[in-house]
Amino acid sequence: MSRFFRNANYSSSSDSESSGSSSDSDSSVNEVVSKPTTTPASRFSRAAFDSDDEDSNVKRVVKTPKQKHTEEVVSLSRTIIKAARESRWQAVTSDFDKLRTAATKLEKVLKGESMPRVFIRCLALLEESTDEKSKGKLSATDARGFNQLKQRLRKYKDYDAQVAEERANPTASDDDADANNEDEDEGSQADSEEERAAPTPGRAAASDSESESEEDSDADSDSDWGSSDDESSDSDSEDDAEAGVSRWLKKTTTKDTSKVKKVKKDRTQRAAAQPSAASAANEEEGGDDDDGFTTVGKKGKAAQGPVYSAESINKFLKTFTASRGRKGTDKKAAIKMLEKLLTLAANPLQKAKVLMALISAQFDDVPAASYMATESWHKAQNSVNELLSVLEANHQLTINETADVHETDDDIKYRDEKLAIRGSIISFVDRLDDEFTNSLRNIDPHTPEYVERMRDTVSLYVTIVRAQHYFERTDIKGSICRIVVRRIEHLYYRTDQVNLHVEAAVADLPSKVDSKIVSASAADNMEAIIHSLCAYLYTNADPLQRTRAMLMHIFNHALHKRYYVARDLMLLSHFQENIHQADAETQVLYNRALSQLGLAAFRLGKIQEAFEHTVELESSNRHRELLAQGVSQQRTQQLSAAEEQQQRLRQLPFHVNINLELLECVFLTSSMLLEIPYMASANANPEARRAPISRVFRRMLDFNERQVFLGPPENTRDHIMASAKALAEGDWEAARDYIQDIKIWSLLPDCEEIKEMLASKIQIEALRTYLFTYSTQFESIGLEDLSVMFGMSKSKVYSLLTRMVYRSELQASLDEVSGVLIFNMANFEASSRMQQTALTLSNKVNAFADINERMFELKINGGQTASDRQQNANEHGGKQQGGDRDGRQNQQRGGNRDGQRGGNSNQDSKGNKNGQGQGQRNGGGNRNGGRGRGQRRGGNRR
Repeated sequence: MSRFFRNANYSSSSDSESSGSSSDSDSSVNEVVSKPTTTPASRFSRAAFDSDDEDSNVKRVVKTPKQKHTEEVVSLSRTIIKAARESRWQAVTSDFDKLRTAATKLEKVLKGESMPRVFIRCLALLEESTDEKSKGKLSATDARGFNQLKQRLRKYKDYDAQVAEERANPTASDDDADANNEDEDEGSQADSEEERAAPTPGRAAASDSESESEEDSDADSDSDWGSSDDESSDSDSEDDAEAGVSRWLKKTTTKDTSKVKKVKKDRTQRAAAQPSAASAANEEEGGDDDDGFTTVGKKGKAAQGPVYSAESINKFLKTFTASRGRKGTDKKAAIKMLEKLLTLAANPLQKAKVLMALISAQFDDVPAASYMATESWHKAQNSVNELLSVLEANHQLTINETADVHETDDDIKYRDEKLAIRGSIISFVDRLDDEFTNSLRNIDPHTPEYVERMRDTVSLYVTIVRAQHYFERTDIKGSICRIVVRRIEHLYYRTDQVNLHVEAAVADLPSKVDSKIVSASAADNMEAIIHSLCAYLYTNADPLQRTRAMLMHIFNHALHKRYYVARDLMLLSHFQENIHQADAETQVLYNRALSQLGLAAFRLGKIQEAFEHTVELESSNRHRELLAQGVSQQRTQQLSAAEEQQQRLRQLPFHVNINLELLECVFLTSSMLLEIPYMASANANPEARRAPISRVFRRMLDFNERQVFLGPPENTRDHIMASAKALAEGDWEAARDYIQDIKIWSLLPDCEEIKEMLASKIQIEALRTYLFTYSTQFESIGLEDLSVMFGMSKSKVYSLLTRMVYRSELQASLDEVSGVLIFNMANFEASSRMQQTALTLSNKVNAFADINERMFELKINGGQTASDRQQNANEHGGKQQGGDRDGRQNQQRGGNRDGQRGGNSNQDSKGNKNGQGQGQRNGGGNRNGGRGRGQRRGGNRR
């Protein structure tokens, strides 16, 4: 009997009986067909399948939320890893969003436990994939997905610590091993299927005829297709043990052979399409030992890598030069190729050419919006030093920007002939220095990484000095000036003690070269070294380089307290007249030199000069921007993103900056010592308060005085304001204590000397303020009293009073015999503050009275003053008597503008000179002789 018509309760033991006779099978068929309604359900209905599943031995598993979310995260992580390896970035992006949601749910369930290892490995793989500079050729969809994934990974920083640990110590997992085994199984299965599916040429015709006969037989009968299966199942005891129709269901396989073929094909193409530089790197790393594996190209043939040799160096260099700047170029692979070529160079000429190409490739491998990594920078510096070593060892070989292009392919035949190669060493050094500065600009200065990076300053300075020696030997004028400017930029902002340690590293160079610019006798004198470098630029450089050299020279002189030399250089240069026409970097250097001049003058006690050098910078709210130490955003000024980025690129590294708090403290202290005595001299000079010396200080002082409650001083400004108040009251000791308590003075090398100088200046200005304030209260005052009061010697007090009297600051005379200062009261407008205030008030009252009288006259006389009325009277002949025609006398006077009389208040009258008019209470007339009715106080003009 056929297996398709068995009952569910039909035992497997009856299989042997059903194969006995065909009549029994026919009868059984008839029985089953004749009673279709007696069975509870059809054998092939959904219910039959459900019942069959229920009867199977499959156990239902109840999973906890932790297990369910863990499996979801692991599954998505493996899917993303597989898709990322196949560069299907659109699928990776969509699955990454799901993975983030699933990871959030799992993290809540885990409650502090670690995430699955495959999840961390997935994130590490995505970061490594997105960190690559070139992602190859991608479709538009995958490229869009790749960019979206990079943006989302930048914001997803929840597991940075675990990802960093995984990237630092990558570990192989069972998942990767299973994936590899699965790929191998799929590959073998796909190969076997391909072998079975591919017919041989001899059987092609037979297979065609067999396929036609099989189609005919299939069309005739549908039941014969299972006969072979029945025979095999009858002979198999395990198949007999299966119950129901579940054994006849088609089993789905998890292996998709088409996908396997496609994956294998993609892998083969990617392996064959690797650039020649990648194969060179593999050869360099692994040598001849390839572990038994061979790179397979198209059609299963072994891929042939490029063959590197000394004879083929020029060919590969041309290939590299042609590929520079093209989109999709693998820059890391190009660097590895050039490193391989460098080991094969047969002579200095080839080595120099490969090194120049290698340095260019290393600088090309820098992100546009970032800075060069420290490791890459060190490699570039080593390449530059190696190139300089080649040139120092082979004097017949030179590199010049104006040399002819050397395009011959017979470099292998070079035998130490004199030859010039086109190239630019100064460009390499400039780029190396710029990348170093850019890295310092982007690293947080308050971290150990910044200090570690600063250690490379000495090695970079040594490279610059070696380049200078090479340019001096080859006599390249333009490059000499540029490299000397670079050398001064590394020296001018540091003290001589630090620079001497740096110069000691230059003395240890193996190649001793006698410099024409800096003599060997000046090796221990940094002032002489910097002067020699600047003097060379004053003679040979262009105007911009001369300007920058002089500004740096001024800064260095001011830094070492040589104020007068720096001031004379600044005045001789006349920079203040045309500095606004210079570029931004030169203007920043000018502002820095001016600030350092102010600090130098203050350290020497030149308060007036220190104020003049710093007032223009501190009066502006843009001092950070003017010194290139930050971006000062104004409320009324909106910078675009490009402008702000340009300003940030112009910033100086942190170790070069001038302390802005120290600069502000110097400015405010100088302003206090100048402004407080000037304010106290208002008794002798009433215009003093209208023309302040320092508007910034005066504004701060006024704001401080308006405060209702003032606590103890906390910062630098509070200390200076408190000292200014004490100085205005004559309490010089309190003013001195407030100033000396400022902690910022410790940043200056001569801190104690500056504090003593400030105490002496405060004593002097306190005495001057006292004399200006109370000069109207004294007829005379003794010098000994002033000496005791302000803690100064009698000779010093005498000298100060003599200077004040000579400058006419005090209206007094000095009696040397009796030691008394006698004030001359006759020269004062008022002898006391109250009298002066009363006199000022009386002057203002007189002015108000005069204005009041003029307003009153204008009001009661119709807008005419007394002089106007007198003039009109003289023009029209004075006043005239008027009456009416009936001979009646008017009781009141009235008239028009020409001085005529007319009418009274009770009777009509005609009193107009040229015409008629009617008057009422006060009379009225018409100016032009026409009729008009007079109003209460005047007449009609027409």
